[in-house]
Amino acid sequence: MTGTSRPRRTLRVRRLTAAVACTAGLAGAFVLPPSSAGADPLRDARTRAAALARTVTELQTMAEIATEHYDAVEAQLGQAVTARMLAQRDLEAAQGQTQADQNEAGARVRALYESGGATVLFASILQGDSPADLMDRYHDVSVALGLDHATVQADRARTDQAARINAKLAALAAKVTKLQSAAASAAQQVTTLLADQQRALAGANHQVRVLAAQAAQAAAERSAANFAAALAAAGAKLDGTTKPPNGTVAAVIAAARTKLGDPYLWGGTGPDAYDCSGLTQFAYGAAGIALPRVAADQWRVGARVDLANLLPGDLLFWATNPGNPASIHHVAMYLGGGMMIAAPHTGDVVKIEPVYMDGFFGATRPWSDASAP
Repeated sequence: MTGTSRPRRTLRVRRLTAAVACTAGLAGAFVLPPSSAGADPLRDARTRAAALARTVTELQTMAEIATEHYDAVEAQLGQAVTARMLAQRDLEAAQGQTQADQNEAGARVRALYESGGATVLFASILQGDSPADLMDRYHDVSVALGLDHATVQADRARTDQAARINAKLAALAAKVTKLQSAAASAAQQVTTLLADQQRALAGANHQVRVLAAQAAQAAAERSAANFAAALAAAGAKLDGTTKPPNGTVAAVIAAARTKLGDPYLWGGTGPDAYDCSGLTQFAYGAAGIALPRVAADQWRVGARVDLANLLPGDLLFWATNPGNPASIHHVAMYLGGGMMIAAPHTGDVVKIEPVYMDGFFGATRPWSDASAP
């Protein structure tokens, strides 16, 4: 799903379903532990808050996975619709040329008939005044009749082409219909997961929600500290340097920064709301580098980069399975100094934040071939 067109939120809400198998069942299984009679109220609240924090984090991850699935289906749908439009254009062009050939052939047939047909034309050859004149007349008649034959052959070829395009159109129409259904299903899955997250939060009292937020913040800080430690262990410098390595990367980062504060919107590709892969696709596109629509596909673009060699502009990825690129569900852009710019999740905005280690999969450099100074 390339593009920088403004997302139609109401349309997207109508068009969504299952992105991850059994996700809805898993989401329904997240239940906060009941309060036990006689227990310490503060300890009980903290226990419930920890469970709530885990539930929200897991639901956010599943929503990211479902969103990436939706983005992939939407991208395929866009390609199928474009292919169908191009095939329709080709069909109309072929049909128009065929009609023109038929009109020309009809005019030739009428001209031959009115002149007495091919026999009369060949008889006219004998009226030549000299052998050279006879040869000239023979050539002219042969060319006229030969053009008629060529026109008929060309007409047949275009008719066959039109039939092939028609068959292609039918197949593309079926594919578009199937993808539209899949997109609606994927969209429904995302909205279901987000609703589950809201229900989990609404089911907790104020104290538990506050403690859960504090627990989530503490976990994020620990994860960021773990990433910084991993960078240090790899020999990377943590001096806060954020200077882009070249003009291309400077343009990429500058484009991303213009979106700071824009809301996260699953399926969003701009111009004023983005999901994680929509943001990175937009930023690199602004510098003339085309990225695929979804994070798992963006992972395949450019060279792999280890922690010791991270530079501003590199893409960072997170996955549920550290050994399987297909499980990648989130992407952000490295800015240097252990910081990144990202579109995190529903309810948040595009922002600069510390890179976190939990679920970190790896990094790539889409601009590795860029030589702009």
